[in-house]
Amino acid sequence: MNATDSLLVPLVDAGNLNGLKVGGLGARYRFWRDENGARHVFSVYPSTACPDYPDALALVTRRTPAGSIAMWAGPAGEPARLAAERMRADEIHVHVFGEEDAPLLRRLLERGSARLSARAAGLPVPVVPLRCRPDRRHAA
Repeated sequence: MNATDSLLVPLVDAGNLNGLKVGGLGARYRFWRDENGARHVFSVYPSTACPDYPDALALVTRRTPAGSIAMWAGPAGEPARLAAERMRADEIHVHVFGEEDAPLLRRLLERGSARLSARAAGLPVPVVPLRCRPDRRHAA
């Protein structure tokens, strides 16, 4: 298990944008790798300021010396802000889906939405541990 592996979110921190370190733009974006090793770019927001994008995946994260750790994945906006508050998160990372749909990220969004719907209906919320396969991990 890597230092930045999450227990419930199958994404691994892949660092920031190296080419944009000057001027502060590099800290504004972050890459995450999915189970297949594909990199996806996320915008970084403070834990209290996640925008309400209708078709976006939000990751509630905590920074560590080794990189960010994803603690929660689900819809952007109010659900992400509430999760960040409950988990005392440092940041919220948001991936807006474009024309090239990322199926593994879409699955995380659908599972997060299903958990929220179950909670709203008063049903028990299943916890399914998802992990990145060891052979799909890459160094940041």
